[in-house]
Amino acid sequence: MKQLITLAGVAALLPLSALSADNMTFHGTLVAPPCTISSGNTIDVVFGNNLGTNKIDGSNYKQPVNYTVDCEAGYTANNLAIVVDTTQPAAFDTAAVKTDKTGLAIRILVDGEPVSFAQRVAVANPASPPKIEAVPVQDQSVTLTEGAFVATMTLRADYL
Repeated sequence: MKQLITLAGVAALLPLSALSADNMTFHGTLVAPPCTISSGNTIDVVFGNNLGTNKIDGSNYKQPVNYTVDCEAGYTANNLAIVVDTTQPAAFDTAAVKTDKTGLAIRILVDGEPVSFAQRVAVANPASPPKIEAVPVQDQSVTLTEGAFVATMTLRADYL
């Protein structure tokens, strides 16, 4: 209540014109991005139904992330990059996406190296983008149990 009285008192000291004056405008132009990842479609990476809980070692079951960088006709790759990101990083592996299965994550590799989430990876030629792979990894302090799992991440085209 005290703050409300103080604010009302301050407002009473300002000229009426200062309270209602429009002295700022904003302008801009929206444009569609010149490039998209796989035409905006979801990319599914399927590991299959036969992953051995005792064989997940960060090497077995590696799968390619098949995607394309689709650019408008005439677009030249000037400062084009891809960005791999997630809101669910694994606590035990900084290059892995957490799954809904306790102790299991999916490590992401870009051109054979563990990803740094939210970092730009240059794309020199959209027709030949960086190679991305996904491989299951496990928290060594957890015994994996059988069952289905799912994980999600974001892959986007980024340009300056």
